[in-house]
Amino acid sequence: MERSDRDLIERVAPGNFELHKLYERHKQLEERLDKLGKKAYMTPAEEQEQRQLKQVKLRGVEKMLKLANANQNLAA
Repeated sequence: MERSDRDLIERVAPGNFELHKLYERHKQLEERLDKLGKKAYMTPAEEQEQRQLKQVKLRGVEKMLKLANANQNLAA
């Protein structure tokens, strides 16, 4: 996620429960992906988990950006 997108989400999230919840989940996914990425070797199950987490994270980012942009447009 680009820094400008992260800044927008962090600015809007406190006033939007759904966005806040998605952002917290996003941070949890990042943490788990970081742990998996630091492993010297991943089992096939861990590789599959990593792929799934990346897909979930991407869908979450898309939802967060949509919500953040909508909220920003309402505030403007």
